[in-house]
Amino acid sequence: MNERPINKEMSATDLTLSKSNPRFPKPVNSEEEAILTFFKLKKVGPKKIEAIIQDIIETGVVLEDFIVLYKDNEYIVYDGNRRLTALKLLMDSTAELIKDGYPRTYKFIEEVKHSIDVKSLILNAKVYTDPESMANHVIKIHSGEQSGAGQIKWDSNEKDTFSAQFLDKPLNTGNLIYKKLENTPSKKCLYDKIKDKGYATTFDRIFNFSDIKSRIFNIGRGIKVDVDNASHFSKICEMIDYFISQDANVGDVYTADMASNFFAEIYPITSSNESNTNEEPNLRSKSGIDSTNSKSESSNTKKKSDSPDNNENEVTPYELNLKLKYNKKVIHVYNDYDLLELIEIATDSNGENLKNKVLFNSESSYIRDNIFSGDAPCGTYIIQAKLDNNGLSISRSVEIHVVLPRKKIKVIQPKNEFFKSIASFTEGDVKININNTVNGLINEIQSLENAEDYRYMIASSVRQLLELSIAKVIEEKGLKNHGNPKQNLKFLIEYLTEKKLLNQICNGDNKLKFQSTKNFLGSIESDKLYDYLNLITHDSYATTYNELVEKVNLQVTPILIVFHNFLQFD
Repeated sequence: MNERPINKEMSATDLTLSKSNPRFPKPVNSEEEAILTFFKLKKVGPKKIEAIIQDIIETGVVLEDFIVLYKDNEYIVYDGNRRLTALKLLMDSTAELIKDGYPRTYKFIEEVKHSIDVKSLILNAKVYTDPESMANHVIKIHSGEQSGAGQIKWDSNEKDTFSAQFLDKPLNTGNLIYKKLENTPSKKCLYDKIKDKGYATTFDRIFNFSDIKSRIFNIGRGIKVDVDNASHFSKICEMIDYFISQDANVGDVYTADMASNFFAEIYPITSSNESNTNEEPNLRSKSGIDSTNSKSESSNTKKKSDSPDNNENEVTPYELNLKLKYNKKVIHVYNDYDLLELIEIATDSNGENLKNKVLFNSESSYIRDNIFSGDAPCGTYIIQAKLDNNGLSISRSVEIHVVLPRKKIKVIQPKNEFFKSIASFTEGDVKININNTVNGLINEIQSLENAEDYRYMIASSVRQLLELSIAKVIEEKGLKNHGNPKQNLKFLIEYLTEKKLLNQICNGDNKLKFQSTKNFLGSIESDKLYDYLNLITHDSYATTYNELVEKVNLQVTPILIVFHNFLQFD
C-alpha cells in the first residue's frame, strides 16, 4: 500500500531543487546548475520562468502544492521545480547566476524582487519518505487523463467560459465566434463542422493578427474584429469555411506570416475588383504640366462653351485611363503569370485600346516581357503598371503574393507541416511510390506530432529518402552513375529538363504542368540542397525548423514527384 503524504507548510529556504529532474538531459551536481539548466531547456527557457515570477508577484501566493521526498535530511522537490526555481531567483543574490547569460531576465528580476518577501511566503507541500509512493504521485500528475482517472484538462473554450463567469473577463474573439455561430440558424451547418474541434484559441489567434485585421477587415491597430458586424461576420464565416476545407490546424496559422500566407487568397471586405482608388494617377505632359490641372482647365473650358456668349467648339483634353482588376494578386509558386491579365481598362480619351502599351516592372528581376516568372520564391512583390502614350504617363501598383498552395501528399493524415505538395505544380491528387522504404520514411516523418523536437532525425530521414530515390532512378533507368548522391542529383536535374523527356514526365502518373515543372527544375541548385541536408544531418543546430520545412516542401517534395513520374515509364 502506498504511503500517504504529510501536508506541511514550508518556506522556499527549506526546499531543495531536484538534481535528477527528468526534464534534464543528464543529472546535475548542484542547485545552481539545475537553475541554469532550466534556462537552457527549450520547453522552459527564460520567458516561462519570467511568467512564473510575474504570477507569483501578482497573486502573492504559490497556488499548487509541491511534491517532496524527505531524504538524507533534505526536502527534495520532485514536482514544482520550475516554481521553486522562480522563488530562488527572487531570493538574496541568486539571480547573479544568470546575469551574464540572460541579462534581460536578470534586469526583470532585479526590478520586481523587492515587491515580495519570498522567504516569508508560506508554501504547501505534500511530503513523502517513501520514494515509490512519491514517484507514483508525480507520474499520475504528469500522465494526462488516464481514461478519466487523471485530470481532464479544459480546452480554451471551457477556460474562457469559466473566466467570464467568475472573473468578469470578456470572452475572447474565438469563443464569441463559436457562440455567434451556435445562435445563428443559417450557420448551423458551419457550426456543426467546428463544434467538437476546439478551434476557439486558433480563431482568436487568426482574427487578432494585425495583417489579417488591416488587409481583410480594413480595421486599424487596437480595433477588434466585430462578430456582431454583418460584413465582419460574413467574412469570418468565409475564412472559417476555407480553413476547414483545407483540413488545416493551428500549425498552419501559428505566426502572423503563416496566417497571412494561408489566407492570401481571401479578398478583403471591400470589393477586390476595385483599382487603387487612393492612388492618384501620375499624369504629366512633355512640357511638365500636371494633367490634373489640365482636367480642371477642361472643366472650365466646358463651362465656357456652355455659355451663350461662347460659340467656340468644346475642347476635350487628351487623357489616359488605366484600371487594374485587382490591387493584390495571389500567384502560385513555380507558375509564370501574364501580368497583362491584370488590366481591366487601358484606353485614352478617344477610346483607343492601349493594353499592349502597358509595361510592368519592379525592383526584382522576375519580370520579362510582362511575364512574372515562376522562378520567384514565396513572398510579396510590389509591381508597377505604367502606360505611356502621346507624351502622357499613368501608373498603377499591384501587390503580387507568391504562395505555396494548400495540398498535401495523401500518404497518411499528416500531423505536421512536412511534405506539402505543390498544388499549382500538379493537377489532381499527388502520389509518390518510388519504393516501400521511401513511403515508410514519409509516413514516419508525417506522423510526428511534435516535429520541432525531431529536427535532426527529420533531416537525416529526408536525406536518406532523397538518396534512396536517386539510387532507384539511376539504377532502374540505366543512367550513368556519377559516384555519389550529390553528383547524381545534379546530373538528374539537368537530364530531366530535356524537353521531350520533360513532356513525358508531365504526362505521367502525376499530371504535372510543363512550364511549372520546367521552372521548378531550373530553380533547383541541387548541390546546395544536398550540402544543406548533409550539414543539418550532422549538426542539428545548423538551421531553423521553419527553414527545414521550407526546403522539404519547396524542393525535396517536387523532386520526389518528378522522380515518381520518371520511374513509371516503361
